[in-house]
Amino acid sequence: PVVTSSANKNLQMEDIKLHDLVALTEALPTYNLRRGEVGVVIDVGPNGQYLLEFADRNGIPYATPTVSADSIMKVYL
Repeated sequence: PVVTSSANKNLQMEDIKLHDLVALTEALPTYNLRRGEVGVVIDVGPNGQYLLEFADRNGIPYATPTVSADSIMKVYL
């Protein structure tokens, strides 16, 4: 996969939509998630907040953190 990010945070917030694949740009130790892990946007909240879902190979979710736009980047496959 190719991972891209935008230096312009406003542009990045506009680019990320519901069901997009995203990668974490920083670790989330509370959820046992490492930088670079790939998840799916399952809800878009106010002020650039995104609810993400991380699932295992069987499709079973193991983490659903809410993160800000500057903590993620869109992934293109």
